[in-house]
Amino acid sequence: MNAIGWGLFLTVLLLGWVLIDGVVQGGAQVARPLARRDDPRRRVVLAAVGPWLLLGEVWLVAAAGVLLAAFGHVEAELWAAGYPFVVALLCAWVVRDAALWLRSRLSGRRWRAGWDVALEAASLALPAAFGALLGVAWLRFGGTDEGLALASPGRDAALTVLVPALLAALCLTAARVHGALTLASRAPGSLALEARRRVRTALVPLAGLATVAALAALVVAARGATSALVAAAVLLALAGVALAARFELDRGAVEHPVLSGVGYAAVAVPVVATAAVAGPEVVAAAASAQVLHDLTVPVLAAAAVVGVAQAFAWLVLLRRPLGPRTVVFF
Repeated sequence: MNAIGWGLFLTVLLLGWVLIDGVVQGGAQVARPLARRDDPRRRVVLAAVGPWLLLGEVWLVAAAGVLLAAFGHVEAELWAAGYPFVVALLCAWVVRDAALWLRSRLSGRRWRAGWDVALEAASLALPAAFGALLGVAWLRFGGTDEGLALASPGRDAALTVLVPALLAALCLTAARVHGALTLASRAPGSLALEARRRVRTALVPLAGLATVAALAALVVAARGATSALVAAAVLLALAGVALAARFELDRGAVEHPVLSGVGYAAVAVPVVATAAVAGPEVVAAAASAQVLHDLTVPVLAAAAVVGVAQAFAWLVLLRRPLGPRTVVFF
């Protein structure tokens, strides 16, 4: 593969992570509000979204590997510019996984309550840190030689703060919608109904954040990154889809194409928008053609093996809604 192919491959890996792991992030965000103090209900919520944990993390690890191997210069600059967000993401990732695996190992109320708080906090921090890193990528690889704001924070201090904060809030809200919609389709009875209510309350904020992010993309485009116009378009499309989904929920719809698609669109669009903004600069900073050529066969072979394993796990764990025969891990 050439540099463009590797850039697309990196985007696909990040999309795989947000689409799969986003279910766990969003589901864990709403677990406490949905279950309140009812531990059996909370275990049902975690059982509904937990299996995605087994599938999602490999995508992020693979994306980090591709970034390091094929775009080493980009990885170094992103690490330097977004170091606090990288640390926050890693810490939230570790705490989230520990909370999911450990909260039901003991039956003590304080033990489970403590891990539930840790799970919710980490599930808020994880998409927020990832979104902030996307914002750093907008600023650092936004189409100019020096970056849009990070090279001159005095001139563009507001932009330096606004873009990461905006994308952090967008990714956090998107994960909430995605996870709650998955719960609405997998959880039984009243839990599914309450999950839809949580989706309904998050859709207007999602549309608002996507619209403001589209305006930020237009600002980035005006400063030299003309590809950011694509980001503005997909962000505005997300805002429209979110409002359409809210309309369908207000009408009482339970199943509708826009409802089934809005969660996937919500978590995917920030990644696609970032690829549009930063993609040209990232591809230009790729490793040499010989290095990319040598990486192609082993990486694609490994990806094929992982894809088969993920498909098998999907068939075993996730094809059906929760029922009496569902295996509960968490």
